[in-house]
Formats: sequence, C-alpha cells, structure tokens
Amino acid sequence: MEQVLISVKRDGLALKYASEEFQNDEEVVFTAIKENPLALKYASDELKGNSDVVLYAVRKNGLLLSCASEELQNDEEIVFTAVKENYLALMDASEELRGNKKIVLIAIKQNGWILQYASEELKADKEMVLVAVKNNSKALKYASEELKADKEVVLAAVQQNAEKAFKYISSKLLDDKQFLIECYRINEDTIEYNDFISYIDDLENGHFDDTFIEKNVDILDLIQNKKKLCEYLLENQQYQNIYKNKKISEYIKENYNIIIFSMNDINIDKNYNNDKLRENFIQENPNYNVIFID
Repeated sequence: MEQVLISVKRDGLALKYASEEFQNDEEVVFTAIKENPLALKYASDELKGNSDVVLYAVRKNGLLLSCASEELQNDEEIVFTAVKENYLALMDASEELRGNKKIVLIAIKQNGWILQYASEELKADKEMVLVAVKNNSKALKYASEELKADKEVVLAAVQQNAEKAFKYISSKLLDDKQFLIECYRINEDTIEYNDFISYIDDLENGHFDDTFIEKNVDILDLIQNKKKLCEYLLENQQYQNIYKNKKISEYIKENYNIIIFSMNDINIDKNYNNDKLRENFIQENPNYNVIFID
C-alpha cells in the first residue's frame, strides 16, 4: 500500500499499473488524481461513481466527466462544475441536464457553438440562442428553424460574424430587403452576400440610380445619408417617390418645411373642387411649402 501511494504521488498516471484492489482504493485514487486528474481514467468503476472523487477530478479538468458513471453524469452539481471548467463537458452530460438552462448557459457563454449539444427545447429558447450567437455566430446552425428566421437573433449572429451567419439564416430573410440592409448597417461584410446592397452603398456615397430608387422606394428611409438623398429627390422632382415613403416625407417636412401632398388620397366631396381643397390645405399649413401631386 505504502509503495503504491509513493508511486501515484510521484506520477498519478501510475495508477494505470496498480492492481484492481488499489484502483478501487479511495485513498490511492485520491492521491493519484491530486497529482494528475487524468488518473481518474484508471480508477475502478465503483470510484468513478464516487461523487467526491469525480467532483475533485472535474474541478481540475471538466472533460473527465466522460469518465464518470452515468449516474454522476446526471448529477447537477458535478455536471455544472465540469462544464464551468470546460464547456465541452456538456457533450458528456445526461440528456436531462443538456436541457438544464443553468448548465447550458455556462457552456454557451464560453463558446456558443456548444449549443448543438443542448436539448431541442433550449435550441428553441430565444434567450439562450441569443447568448450563443453573440458568442459564436455558428451557433445559429443549431437553433430552431423558427429562430433562424427571427430578425433579432439573426442580426446578433451577423454582427458577430456575417460570413458564418449567412450560411444558416432562414431563406425567408434573404428575400427581405429591409432586413438585409439592417444586416449591412451592423456588419458591412454582408455586402458580399447580396448584390443589391452595392446599390445602397452607391446611394450612401451620392451616386444615385433612378431605376433602383423607383423599384426600392420602400427602403429609402434606411439610407443613412438622408440629406443628400432628399436633396436629390427634390431637385429631380421625384415627388411620387417621396410621397410613397412616409419616413422620407416626414424627413423632408421636418428638415425642409416641405409637405408633399397627394390629392388622390382624399375622398373629394362633390361640392368642392381640387382648387378649393388645395387652398384650404395651404391655409392650414402656413409654415410649409406645399407641393401637390395628383
């Protein structure tokens, strides 16, 4: 006994060559794992099911959870301790504990990629998935289909790494121009994945394309350089396009004191003609330059 203790104290892995009797001796095994936690691999099955022995080992090396008994792989304290030390330990946790929010959270905070080993329920938990993709956008691959189409989740993934995120986002979002521009705003790498965004980039730099503007009037308000854009629209009398985008119309009203007003949106009473309506509208808005479009 004394000789075995001396051996494992010098080199914990010497436990591998000890007899089964000593591999099942708690004092010998404790001495071995104190010197080298990997010695747990050579402990008896009985001691691999000893909570004190295993807890000590996983505090030093979380991956040793793989050596623990099935019962201890379902022990919340031991699994939490192991995962806290090394997120990869989640791979060896019981199915039940892979659905434990506290344990999975401590893992994905270290590396969101480990979300793939969480329960299906947690892969559909928006709070958990957000934490995961903010840490590693590849975690989006393992999120539920619903969350792959969730704009908040995808934007968080794009911000972390656009290249990885765009491999896994829902095809529904790839057809949403407004959303794609939002992606571009937070990570310019997005431009590599959508040709039309290059037009947005041109507009930002004052290179205007009338055809693109007309076809995409609904997203003009997402252009950051609104001053230059609005000046262009006014100078070129693109009043219809201005009117179609309510946010741009409001911007022009607030910054240029101009109201773009469409007569077509009014149910004209038969007792009044357009001139009367125009006159009344101008009187009601004396501080603005009113431009009427029919």
